[in-house]
Amino acid sequence: MTLAVISSRYPHPGHEAFLKAELGGLARHFDRIVVLPAREALFAPQTLLEALRVACAHPRKTLRVLATLLFGSGRPRIVAKNLAVFPKALAVSRIVGRERVDHIHAYWLSAPATVAYVAAALAGIPWSSSAHRWDIYERNLLPAKARTARFFRTISERGRRDLTTAIEGVVDKVAHVKLGVEMPNEAARVTAGGLRMLCAANLIEQKGHAVLLEALATLARRGIDFRCDIAGSGPLREKLASRIEELGLSNRVALLGRVAHETLLERLRGGAYDLAVLASRSDGRINMEGIPVALIEAMAAGVPCVATRSGSICELIDDRTGVAVPVDDAAAFASALERLARDPAERRRLGENARERVARDFNIDRTAAQLARLIRAS
Repeated sequence: MTLAVISSRYPHPGHEAFLKAELGGLARHFDRIVVLPAREALFAPQTLLEALRVACAHPRKTLRVLATLLFGSGRPRIVAKNLAVFPKALAVSRIVGRERVDHIHAYWLSAPATVAYVAAALAGIPWSSSAHRWDIYERNLLPAKARTARFFRTISERGRRDLTTAIEGVVDKVAHVKLGVEMPNEAARVTAGGLRMLCAANLIEQKGHAVLLEALATLARRGIDFRCDIAGSGPLREKLASRIEELGLSNRVALLGRVAHETLLERLRGGAYDLAVLASRSDGRINMEGIPVALIEAMAAGVPCVATRSGSICELIDDRTGVAVPVDDAAAFASALERLARDPAERRRLGENARERVARDFNIDRTAAQLARLIRAS
């Protein structure tokens, strides 16, 4: 069986790194997987030529799906997003036919699912989609997509509940299958010395770096020896760099920029960090976390996490596997860090429990098999 996967930009570096593990797991269940990024080469000459060929060969189908894209949402921003990927979707329909694809699976219910929806309609093959977090609440043509998709997979239980609420009559089409990670053979080595922390997150408001820095400043005032590496890129880099200097943290906090995913995994597994931290914010509606893969990967290496109760994070972290604190509460975050800085035995206990939890519930061998069964059964 040949599976086509519609990503956003993967395998473009820096995008959807979680897909490497998931696709590796799925590869054990399919003869071949073809990866097609929805947002790459949107208006390249080859894309437009392939789209024109499809439109000429199937004018009625093309007009039918185009009408859905134009009038199915009623929101100009969503219409514009879908029209932008429409030529790519037509081109993909030709590619999946040429590659003899049996099923299309999209990652994200937004533009990638639009590409899968259109391509499947033109090629006459089944499709499905994984839903993560904000893409559920964007509600990009959800009723239309629900009518033809064989199933929707959510990575969190909260996502499953919210998606079934958003679309009437699709309870049987929505399945909760966690995102899995590769399990390292051994837990990270524990070493003595100051607390070493990793925050792997894009430099955007939602990730709460400003709150994290306030917590770290409190930690410094309390005499705690620590260092925190912030791995990620984004529009807030200059603002955060200035804030680090203002708080007197220049010798303790490093903005690493974008770090290769494999490099971060090697450092986690090699014992470079004692804690993974994430101070994500939440508006309780759209801007909140799903279940961050960066935290799952840290836990798989036996590195405990301190994070905020944003979105679905508490489906991953409880008081046996880490520490979850209220959103936007720098004082609570600092207190959690101080407690673990002063108690290596507690860090070790949490790390061992965290690794066991991931091995049981987020192991890619198990989660990929669950998703593969859904795809093959459809």
